[in-house]
Amino acid sequence: MYKVVVVDDEKSIRERLTRYFPWSDVGFEVVGAAENGREALVLIEQEHPDVVLTDVLMPEMTGLELAKEIKISYPDIKVIILSAYDDFKYAQDAIQYGVKGYMLKPLNKEDFYDVFNKLMGELNEDAELKKVSASNEKWNTQELMLLDLIKGANLQKYTQEWSAQNPYIRVVIFSFERVFKETSTFSIRQKIKELAIDFWKRYRVPVLFYGNSLILLISEQKPVLRKDLKPKILLFADSLQQNLGEIFKEKSHIVVGVGNLAQSIQEISRSYHEAVHASSYKYFSEHETVIFREDLSANEGFANNKIIQDNIVEHVNRIEGKLMESVLIGEITEISNDIHRFFEALERSKGQKISEIRGSCSELVIMLIFRLKEKGLALPSIDNQQVLGKIYEIDSLKELKRWLKQMLETMSYDLTKSDEQNVNRYVLIAKEYVKSNYHEKISLIEMSNILFLHQAYFSAIFKKETGQNFVDYVNEVRIEKATQLLRETDNKVKMISDMVGFHSHSYFIKVFKNEKGVTPVVFRRQQKR
Repeated sequence: MYKVVVVDDEKSIRERLTRYFPWSDVGFEVVGAAENGREALVLIEQEHPDVVLTDVLMPEMTGLELAKEIKISYPDIKVIILSAYDDFKYAQDAIQYGVKGYMLKPLNKEDFYDVFNKLMGELNEDAELKKVSASNEKWNTQELMLLDLIKGANLQKYTQEWSAQNPYIRVVIFSFERVFKETSTFSIRQKIKELAIDFWKRYRVPVLFYGNSLILLISEQKPVLRKDLKPKILLFADSLQQNLGEIFKEKSHIVVGVGNLAQSIQEISRSYHEAVHASSYKYFSEHETVIFREDLSANEGFANNKIIQDNIVEHVNRIEGKLMESVLIGEITEISNDIHRFFEALERSKGQKISEIRGSCSELVIMLIFRLKEKGLALPSIDNQQVLGKIYEIDSLKELKRWLKQMLETMSYDLTKSDEQNVNRYVLIAKEYVKSNYHEKISLIEMSNILFLHQAYFSAIFKKETGQNFVDYVNEVRIEKATQLLRETDNKVKMISDMVGFHSHSYFIKVFKNEKGVTPVVFRRQQKR
């Protein structure tokens, strides 16, 4: 059982939550309850819960202040916000503090099961990863030293050894955040580490796998210049693609940040943090693999200029009203133009903090939702929490721009079309998406996210409109494409199954036979008669 602490200033609500909700059904037990954030922190220190379920508005310390403190002091604890106020300005802060869910009072059992079943899955994954790491990740002496150096800790232990080393050092970070969003197994991490050790030993470069990043300490007798270092980094990136092509399908999956030159053991930590900072700028340069911290200085000076920042704020405020008008009247072309103008200033100031860009987009969406509510206009298909969460999940400015445009267009359709027309439109969009992307991974959850619909709602309207489940439709499209390839090419059956999006050959054969009555091999033979 995972442990939960409940926090709410109303005694009746605390008792209802702790006593009458079926916690054991979802694998949790309540180990304590508090009436404000300060009491909750004492309880957290005593009980070490896995989850904190907290109200927003409370005396002494609010739920958001509590969430912020938990993120700093207890980063492994999951926080769920519970509020009687359908007010998404709270949601924006909640997302920034790493809150895993945002539910409205009165809490019903359907929402309870939905949120805590998902949370159960996350906690199980976290536990498994910790278990694997504890049993397999053994730090050797060199790795412990590198860890101290990048943290700037225990430097006195290594001063003598490093004073005899090459005097010029750069820290390089290969960040695999994108990769491990999709695939996170110890065997892959170990394979990357082995490839790194084998490649970089020729340059006498020590390596450390820390978190989701591979860290290198490049040291030379002379200054480590960009023109000498970048070719080696790209060569190693090519090696990763050649050896782990199924993981690193695109260069964009590999993000490299390079810190500025360090000339003493005390400066290694600074170079490390600069490399981390540089790697985050992949957000602005989708097709750039290697980003040097020194290249960001000019842009940051530009972005930190107060006059320029004031102009960006003014630009955002001005476009907000225009976007509202375009969304309300359903001017899809104008929405596209307005979004383009909205991002112009952001794209020009690459030195702006990513958090500020996300904050600007969140503010825009929140204000649109509020103003629509003021006018009594509903958005039945928009999951507000999902929309705000998505802004913080997207990891490139280009993708954020595309997503925001699509989301506002969906809003506009919600407002200007009838429910029936909306149903037809969503089903048509889903069908077109499947026809264009059948070779990619497509699930009901992913399609619902693309359309900004609740999963159950999308499943129901698709079944009602087409008479079949969404997954069955995806398979149908893939099988039709497979029959075409079987007729027109000599490709092997296994290759064709991969080409049309079936990543399990046996499953492809099973679905094909169900659809066509024969196996792919028999089908091809029949076509050649």
